[in-house]
Amino acid sequence: MNDKKSNIRKILPAVVLILLVLFAVAGSDWFWNALSPITYKSLLYRNAGIYKVDPLLVAAIIKCESTFNPMAVSSAGAVGLMQLMPETAEELALEKKIDYVNSEELYKPEINIEIGFYYIQKLRKRYKGNLVLSLAAYNAGLRKGDEWASGGAGKDENEELNRITYRETRQFVSDVLTTYSQFKMARKIKRLLQFK
Repeated sequence: MNDKKSNIRKILPAVVLILLVLFAVAGSDWFWNALSPITYKSLLYRNAGIYKVDPLLVAAIIKCESTFNPMAVSSAGAVGLMQLMPETAEELALEKKIDYVNSEELYKPEINIEIGFYYIQKLRKRYKGNLVLSLAAYNAGLRKGDEWASGGAGKDENEELNRITYRETRQFVSDVLTTYSQFKMARKIKRLLQFK
């Protein structure tokens, strides 16, 4: 019995030290940035307040679309952080009266993110809050989104995903949903630990 007490006394300072280090690390910004690396937070949170869309959802889209590279251009011609097609961006900017001159504006994070937020908000309304269909339409276009929506709502997320006939779009939606879940989990843990 004395050996157990002796062993506990020997390891107790190490355990306390480890717990203190973990607590200190969990309170640091670099820890949370490493856990959920999101840039342009001020733009994300400002637009979240305007468009009533979770900033972590848009951060997940940006992560999957451009890995937070504002200069990204896809082979299809999508531009910037949220990989917006110039024609779609122009139409949305006109509709929402966002200050937009030409496709070069899409390289500006503040323009790209605002148009992207508006587009996600619009898609969420169109597909009655169905996130899978909204993301599918974001990736493949409204015509395909409407086609996939025409079969009615699926029983669950997996059934919704399986309805998407484009492999690339199905993968995109799956990646965004996974990234979004990871970002939300990090936020939940951070709030649980009462760190802002």
